[in-house]
Amino acid sequence: IRNKENLGFAKGCNQGAQVAKGEILLFLNNDTEVQVGWLESMLEVLKDKKTAIAGSKLLFPDGLVQHAGVAISNDHIPRPIYYREGADRPYVNKRREFKAVTAACMAINKEVFKEVRGFDEKYINGMEDVDLCLKVFHEGYKVIYCPQSVVVHHESISSGRHDKDIKNMDIFLEKWGSEVPNEQKYYKEDGRSWFYKKDKELVNKYYNIYYDRKPLLLQVPGYLYRIFHKFMTGLILFIKFDFKELKIRLTSK
Repeated sequence: IRNKENLGFAKGCNQGAQVAKGEILLFLNNDTEVQVGWLESMLEVLKDKKTAIAGSKLLFPDGLVQHAGVAISNDHIPRPIYYREGADRPYVNKRREFKAVTAACMAINKEVFKEVRGFDEKYINGMEDVDLCLKVFHEGYKVIYCPQSVVVHHESISSGRHDKDIKNMDIFLEKWGSEVPNEQKYYKEDGRSWFYKKDKELVNKYYNIYYDRKPLLLQVPGYLYRIFHKFMTGLILFIKFDFKELKIRLTSK
């Protein structure tokens, strides 16, 4: 298939799905590096007839987590869970059900894809994958995160990737704004501390794409928290680095 212009992710994928002949559709971004066993792991998950979608564990080039499932936050905005955490953490390597996974690397049963009418083409390079997953989820199928399928993703290199973020989110929230949040459920299941859960809640509140739309006075608490959060993040990294250096010195003596 060759188009004269970039039609966007949703339209392009729908075009490909129309001519695909297999039972399983695989969507894979062009800025990815697949790792050994990535495809076999996804296909194994899809052997369960109740499962319609399988999503990979995505890593940044530095090895930190980019995607380990998508959860709905308390502000009803979907976000990748455990973003930029270590890839070896136990809770990142649990195969389990989510309401959504990213389509940067996603396998889906073709008949189910057709049943829910594919990607919604109102979205332009954003949120169409979460929308698709929610449609599938509400049809009674499972959406499974498969950590055994590992893909390195050089995220958002394409030009104009985030130009329509706010419009896409408006479309999403109009359609799915009543979706029950489930992010905290996973933190509880994984035994995360109250401080961790509260920090995530505040980060989501003050770092979302709508925050700068608020009147300036209402932005003050968020800016103060952003400064505090960045300071604490830097302090933790400094302590970790300093402790590592101390450990090396003690070991070398």
